Order: sequence, then C-alpha cells, then structure tokens
Amino acid sequence: MRPTSRSGSRPRTTTRTKSPRSSARLAALVLVTAAVSCGQPVPLGPLGDAANGPKLARDAADVLLRFAAYDYALAGTFSGEKSRIVSQERYAIVARDGARAASAFSSAAVATTANASGPIRDHLVPLADGFTELTKDANAFADGGDQTNFALVIADVAAGWQRLDLLASLLPADATLTKTIARGTSFTVSAIAGRQYALTVGPFSTAADADAAAKKIGTVRSVTRSAPFIVRVGTYSDRPAADAAAAALASKGVGSSLVREEPRYTFTRGSAAPDVELWREPARVFDTWGTARRLAVASDAAWVATGSDDGTVAIFSGEGVLRALPRFNAGVTQLVFSDDSKWLMAGGTTVANLAVPSGQNFGINVRLPAPASQIVFVPKARAFAAGSQGPTGLPAGGPGQIGGRAPDGITLGSPFPITTPAAGAAIAASEAGELYLATTTAGSTDVEVFRVGLERGVRGVTRIPGQIRGLVVDRSGDRAAVMTDQGVYRFGPHDADPNKTVSRVGSAAREIGFGPDATFYVMDRERLTAYDPLGVQKWAYPLVDGRRLVMASRPVVLDGSDKVLALAPDGSADELGVGGVVQDLAASPDLKRVAALVDQRRAVLFTLP
Repeated sequence: MRPTSRSGSRPRTTTRTKSPRSSARLAALVLVTAAVSCGQPVPLGPLGDAANGPKLARDAADVLLRFAAYDYALAGTFSGEKSRIVSQERYAIVARDGARAASAFSSAAVATTANASGPIRDHLVPLADGFTELTKDANAFADGGDQTNFALVIADVAAGWQRLDLLASLLPADATLTKTIARGTSFTVSAIAGRQYALTVGPFSTAADADAAAKKIGTVRSVTRSAPFIVRVGTYSDRPAADAAAAALASKGVGSSLVREEPRYTFTRGSAAPDVELWREPARVFDTWGTARRLAVASDAAWVATGSDDGTVAIFSGEGVLRALPRFNAGVTQLVFSDDSKWLMAGGTTVANLAVPSGQNFGINVRLPAPASQIVFVPKARAFAAGSQGPTGLPAGGPGQIGGRAPDGITLGSPFPITTPAAGAAIAASEAGELYLATTTAGSTDVEVFRVGLERGVRGVTRIPGQIRGLVVDRSGDRAAVMTDQGVYRFGPHDADPNKTVSRVGSAAREIGFGPDATFYVMDRERLTAYDPLGVQKWAYPLVDGRRLVMASRPVVLDGSDKVLALAPDGSADELGVGGVVQDLAASPDLKRVAALVDQRRAVLFTLP
C-alpha cells in the first residue's frame, strides 16, 4: 500500500508485484471508518452497490496500462538501455495526458460511490484516492523532472494494479479486464533509492552572473534559466569528494558553494516489454556515422543504411552496430534495400550495388548524368532501377537517364539504359515485376511501362496534361496516379483502355502514395486526404506544413521539421516520438518498420502496429 507520508517511511525499493488482497480491504475499511468519524453523515442513497463498477474498472486498467508501459520505457532511458526507451520530455507529455485521465477517473468514481453502499463501492474509493495521488505525482515529475517523483509514480501504479485486481475479483467475469491486468503487471519496474551529494554555486541575481560563474568554473552540469539562478557543478558518490570539489572552487575564487545530500535512484525493468503499447516510441535509437542526409531501412529492420554529402555510406545492423563504410567520390542522394535485405543500391551521380553487410561493390556501377533522383527495387523481377535528370535539367544540357541492374550489379539489357527528356523521369514499380516511367514532352506527361527482364521495349499506357512531378502505383499495378503541375490524376494501367479511366482527383499537391489496401493518399501543405479504391474521399487530416509522405502499413507524414504522424485507417493520427529535427524518413520493404534520420546523426526506428 501507499505510505501515508512522503517521509523516510516510504520503502526504498519499489517493485510492481501483486500483494495480498487483505491490504486493499483494510484500506477501504479505514476510509469508511474515517468518513463516519468526521462528524458528517455519510450520504446513503438507494440501496445497492456502485452500478458501473465494470466500466470504471476497465477505465482504470487503461490508465494504468499506459503508465506502466511508459514507466518501463523511461526506466530504460535512465538505466542506459538502447531499445524500448522514451525521452524525459516525451514522457512528460504522456504523463500529463495520463494525469488528466487519472483525474477524470477519480471524479467519475467519486460521483458513482457518493450514493452507493457495498463492497464494490468500498474498493472503488481507495482506487480513486490512489489515482488522485498518481495525478499529483505524474504532474510533479512532468513539471520538474525529479526522479523522486518518478519513483512515486512507479509506486502509485503498482498500488493501482493491486487495488484494481481486488476490485475485479468482485465484478462479473471480464476477460478483457483480466487480460489487461495480467499484461500491465507483467511490465515490472523497480526503483532502488540511494544517496549522492550535489555541489551547487549560487544563487545569483541574474542569469548573466550565473553564466559568468559557470564559465569561470569550467565544466558544469547545468545552469538554471529562471530565478533563483543556480549553477549545478556536479554530483558525487560521497561527501568527502563533494567537499574536496567545493574547496577547489574556493581556491579559484568561486564562493557561495553548497554541498547538499539528495536521493539517487537506480531503475531496473523486467524482461517482458510493452512492444504493442510503445509502438509510437522508438524501438531502437543509435548514432549514425558522421553527418548523414539520407537513410534506408531493410525488412524487419535487419539493416539500416545512411548516406552523407561527403559520399560515405554507413551500413549498420538493426542493433546499431556499424558493419561497413563504403565511399563514393560525391554525395549520396539515394539508398534502397532489396526486398530480401541482401543488397543495397546507393549513390549519387555514381550508383553502386553493395552487398549487405560487407558493403562490397559488385558488378558495374551506373553512371548517371546528374545525382540520382530516384532508385526503386522491382520485386518480382529482382532488379534495381535508378534515374536522374540531365546534367542541367534543361534541354540544352543533355538528356536524363534510367539505368537498370540485377541485385549483384550485373547490367540489365534492353530497354536499359533508357534515355529520358532533360527533366528526367518519375519511376515506380509494381509487385508484378513492372517498371512504370513518366516523362514530359511538349507540356504533357507520357506514362509507359515494361516488364523488367521479360520485355525489351516500353509500352505506352496513357497521357496526362502537365509537367511530371510524381508517379505512384499500388502493389498489384491495377491502380496508378500521376502528379503534374496541373493536378493529380488517377488511372487503371491494367484496364483495356487506360485512357478511359483517367480522372482528375484535385489540384497539384506535394506528395502522393498508395497504401497496401489500395487507399490513395494526397498530401499537400495543409492536409493529408485519403480516397478509397473507387475514388471516394474517406477523410482529410489537417497538417501545419506537410513535407514528406512515406507509405508503410499506414501512411506516415513529416509535418514541419520535427513532427512525425502515423495515420490510422479511420483518419486518426498518432505522433511518433522522433525527438528532434528530421532530415529523412523511410519505410522498410515489408512495410512494418519506419526509420527517421534525426539531427543528422541518429537513426530512430519504429515498429508500426
């Protein structure tokens, strides 16, 4: 049970486990006794127990499950884990949301029990009181980041599960509730309290004075940015070490130092991980090589590759272990894995086929007239295609080109290499082994197709008005869309007469894509719009500044520079915890994983539901 005081009587070790049911019954008895002894009549309405106990129990389980999952993640962060973790800032957002939900539960429980009498009521009361404490502790940690408050949250959640389990034993059988309690209590988190000694200097009257003192000291932990302005110099495991550091500061002429004892917590977590509950948070985060600008992720996140402006390609294992560093003479603009994760096509003006994980260059490189604007893998044909515009993008500068290679770099025959207009081509592949290309001539865009490895020439599909900006096809190749400067158009490439299927969806947008269920998505600056396979709008989600659209098991959008959203089939959105400025987004070939390149130096991996 929760201690009635925040003093040293609180146990120094808190672990989520189940306790005997008598403790919660005793808590309920104490509460009822206190209510009777206060001199106020206990309001008793109609005879009967709390009627909506089952619903309240489910609501409580949902609140506790979310806290349990994120407590697990933050404990991992504090203990230096690399997977299933969450930043303290991200946890603070979740904690505030959870605190609001806990407060709402407490209010609903109080309203329900006000005129009720019976064992369900007697178990709801202590559960609601515990949620009130959880609300206070969660908000306190979100506001200040004090690990003591996080340890209290862990204790609150552990007590909440115990009280909820007691309540559930009195309610009609509920398989969902039983499953939630079992799952939530499997995420064990322990907080072991110790002691450390903090050395601070100050307070100072202004931030400038504090900054000047920090500069004089040299290395410090932090400087507060609001009054009182205090410089935190460091923490030490024992008092003599802290006193010695304070004496060293005095010899430098730095006065007003203070050594203060404070708690230090060691957090540990069990083996059962809340993978499902934490899908919005990184499954893994690791540092990349140098300053990267592009990335790719293989199926099941077995491998991750990044490319840099200096021509370096870094190949990592899914755990973040650097395996190879092949280099090009110029910047890397595109990287794509094969669907079996054994090959990586990467490069800029020179594009190579690299074995994974060795990074060895196989076959004959593709020499493009300009940096690669697209690379696609054609699954059934097991081939790569890479394309670029001409040297200048203008007719006078020369044409663009599309080159084709087998996974091991063997040059593919006719129609490769394909010469395109100077502006280049948009390319897309279907799972049927087809490569589609769209090029613009005389103000109109021609869409053509051929089956890689089976046909030696391209076939015309349809003609769309305007200058090409993008081309996408669904997995089957039955549906396709073109984006030009005159709008977005859909058509059926496999229909007997594709020209008769062309329909204008709307104005020109920023990006387009097909989901695995053939839902068509159009992203412009202010919204992402979804259309069903028949072209009927399903929903539209508002954006602030839509920049990238990546198609995985669900559409993923970069909204602005640091906000990544995953959209559900019903149009609801979940924000992914990328934790920084995003340079690139990529989906794995199996559509299960999404990777973000953050702050040019971190790969952040997510597993979508």
